[in-house]
Parts: sequence; structure tokens; C-alpha cells
Amino acid sequence: MKTRKLSLAAFMMAAALFAGAAIAAQGGAYGVAVPNATNSFYATCVAGVVEGVKEVDPAAVCVVTDAQFDSAKQLDQISDLIQQGVKALILIPIDANSARTGIQEAVAAGIPVFVIDTPANSPEVTCTITANNYSAGEIAGRALVRGLKDKGKIVTITTTGSEAVNQRVAGLKDQIGPDSGIVIVMEEIVQNATTDEALTIMENVLQSVPDVAGVFTTGDVFAIGICAALQANGHAPGEVLVTSVDGTNNAVELIKSGYLLATAAQPAKRMGIDIAKAAFDHLNGRPVEKTVFLPCTEVNKDNVATYVGF
Repeated sequence: MKTRKLSLAAFMMAAALFAGAAIAAQGGAYGVAVPNATNSFYATCVAGVVEGVKEVDPAAVCVVTDAQFDSAKQLDQISDLIQQGVKALILIPIDANSARTGIQEAVAAGIPVFVIDTPANSPEVTCTITANNYSAGEIAGRALVRGLKDKGKIVTITTTGSEAVNQRVAGLKDQIGPDSGIVIVMEEIVQNATTDEALTIMENVLQSVPDVAGVFTTGDVFAIGICAALQANGHAPGEVLVTSVDGTNNAVELIKSGYLLATAAQPAKRMGIDIAKAAFDHLNGRPVEKTVFLPCTEVNKDNVATYVGF
């Protein structure tokens, strides 16, 4: 049987086709839909996405939308990104269920979806990268239990509706042993996710539980209001121990002031960088993991001087 030699022209054409396939996913636009682009945590996630895209797909651009914590608005923005023909959707859902129809719409249009920070209750998502939220709750909870020497009344002040938040609270509760002297006496919800609301809630807590010993909250934005309420009501730094989750620059200042005991710092920028790389890999036919959990770290008075927040 004779073998046929490939002509130089045919070889060059085959090589060009192969190279074209390898770079087919370069250029174009990535859609980035976030709950609030001015929030320092989400802004840092977006900065990570932009950095990651620039590293792996420098010809591409990022189109960023800001839902201002409005689920209906986020769905409209996802539809707009689909109409613009983005090649991938990178999404931080407002909660686990709110963006499901938007995710399905994107996938039906041939646009793969990649989620960071808050997992979506949608099997259509190609890859989800989050902080290990249970670990974040463990870290902040352990710091609180340690600081209280395993005794005292505590209060939780959290948002609602997010699996990430639920995991953080579970991490706290698992740090409180069955024989512990620590008792959760109130579990308060910040319905509108604002600092001012957290401040008001904490002032009510101080009236209802004057001997409160500690507060666990699921976001540094709430810790700001909690610590402000403590200061306004004459509590000295450290008199009521407060722990939080996120690792923002605001938390750094609160730790330095003594009003915040510790925060569990999330790798916000790393999440953005890694999801951009996952999107690019998938678009180029390379396998990506379905779910990735990134570790959090404790920031306290011992290491706050060297920690870089966001």
C-alpha cells in the first residue's frame, strides 16, 4: 500500500487550521455580571477577572454589569449580555436561585456560564469557584470561641438566602461544642445588606441583650455597623468581641482599632483570576473542574500589619 506525501501547501494549510482552532477562543468579549460593582469585595473579584482575561486572552474585553442587588435587574443584564454576543458569562449571582433562568438562557444561546463567590442552583453552570465558605465560618467562629474562652452570650448578624452565608453560619455553629458555655441568643437578619441596617440591629441587640459577649457576622460591611454601634454606646474596644468574613480594608482598620477581633479573608482577586482562566480553557476545549473551593485565612491583630486587603 502506497503512502501519499503531503504537499508543502497542504501541510501549511493543515497547520494553519490547527493553529486557528487553538486560538479560536481568543478575542471577543466576556460578560461579567455582579450584584454590586462598587462593593469592594465584588470590585476586587471583577479586577481579578479583568487581570485573568488580560493574561490568557489579551485580545478580549470584559463587559461588566452592576445589578445593585436587584435580582430582576441582574436577569435583564444577563439577557443584554447574551444579545451582545459575549462568548462566556462570568457571574456572581445575587443568591443561589435568582439567576437560574438567566443561566439557562445563556446556555441555550451557546454561551457557557462560570460562577464565582455564590454558587448557583443551576446544573448548567460549567465551573464554579468559591471561597470555602464553611471554612470561613470555622475560622471566624474559632476566633470568637477562643477569644470568649468558650463562654458567654453571642449573636449572629447575617444576610439571608445565600448558600455561602448558610455555610459560614454552619462553620460557626460547629465550633460551639455540646458542652460549651457559649449560647447563641439571637440570630438577626440584615434584609437589605447595608451597614446602616447592621448598625440599627446591633443597637437593638445591645438593648435586648445588655450582657452580650460576642457577635458573629458574615460580612465586613456589617462589621462596620456593628462596631460603630458598640463605640456609639460606650463600649470599649474588645469589650464585646466581633468576628467577620471577607478581609476588606475596612476590616483591617477595625482590627487595628481593637473593635474587630478577626476576619476570615476570602481570596476575592484569586477567584476572579482563576475563573477567567477556567473560561478560557473551556472555550479552547480543555477540561475544567466543575467546582473549586479556595482557602480563606484568618486576619487578626497578630498579622494585620502584613495583610493586604481590598
